[in-house]
Amino acid sequence: MSESLFLKTCNGFISNEKPVWFMRQAGRYLPEYMEVRNQFKTFLDFVHNSDAAAKVTVQPIDRFGLDAAILFSDILVLLPTLGIDVKFLPGEGPRIETPLQNANAIKNLKDPQIEKELFFTKEAIEKTQLLLNGRAPLLGFIGGPLTLASYAIEGKTSKDLHQVKKLFYQNPEAYHTLLEKISTTAGEYLALQAKWGCDALVVMDSWAGHLSKEDYQKMALPYSTKVIEMAKQTNVPVLHYANGSAHLLSEFLKLPASGFGLDWRTPLKTTLIENPTTVFQGNLDPAILFAPQETIKKRVREILDLTKNRAHIMNLGHGILPGTPIEGVKTFVETVREYV
Repeated sequence: MSESLFLKTCNGFISNEKPVWFMRQAGRYLPEYMEVRNQFKTFLDFVHNSDAAAKVTVQPIDRFGLDAAILFSDILVLLPTLGIDVKFLPGEGPRIETPLQNANAIKNLKDPQIEKELFFTKEAIEKTQLLLNGRAPLLGFIGGPLTLASYAIEGKTSKDLHQVKKLFYQNPEAYHTLLEKISTTAGEYLALQAKWGCDALVVMDSWAGHLSKEDYQKMALPYSTKVIEMAKQTNVPVLHYANGSAHLLSEFLKLPASGFGLDWRTPLKTTLIENPTTVFQGNLDPAILFAPQETIKKRVREILDLTKNRAHIMNLGHGILPGTPIEGVKTFVETVREYV
């Protein structure tokens, strides 16, 4: 993997040839993914099956020849190691029946045994690397500590992190106890993914954008910093991404990450000018992949023109949307490959 364009770019290598991959590149828009998904009664059954996880991880590499594979899993597999039961309800997403909303519940969390309880991740990484056979580096990932805590506290996906903020303001000691435990566990799990065979790592803090800059500094920044510092001890690149968070970019840049994913609401030209040596990833609106071919080409070329003389990873500003036309993804990749 030492000659991987993706890994070299993470380390600051500048070339007109840009690496390309996608968040959620293994997903419902692919018929071959759905063929595997339909073999399992529940989503967690699917995630826990290392053969199936390896198979769908490699599908986008087989189809598009992308420059990186990202392990098929879910950020919430970490919570059960702390004694937090997670269920995925059809059409509703993740649910936690007993959210953590008081100090006693947080105090009674169990001590995780990650290597034992998440053995299926290790197996999936090993099987995926065999299927990849050196064609692309493999990315491991976790959810950011704030995002993981949000599910544990809210009990489901939240549009405003109401219960998270309530806990923080009413019982800051309990909040920080929880975030400390989650960040330590997440950092250990992320580092283990590198130990088990991943070539790079990603921290996806999906809900950080719900915080103001001031709250992010207190509620999330120290814990994301801790996770990334633990992961970087493995000597592999660590990327950071958060959705809907353009207002927090100055805070993200304080993190010791190798590179930073930008969502599509971040003004790319200004961001690049203000941060001339930072490695960024993104940031095309995922909905543009539904557009006519020429529109996709135009928008991808605009990003390539802006990043011509710097290290940059081509990606979307969020994950591939369900129902995205395969031709849209193909056009994005081909435009990157053909760019001179």
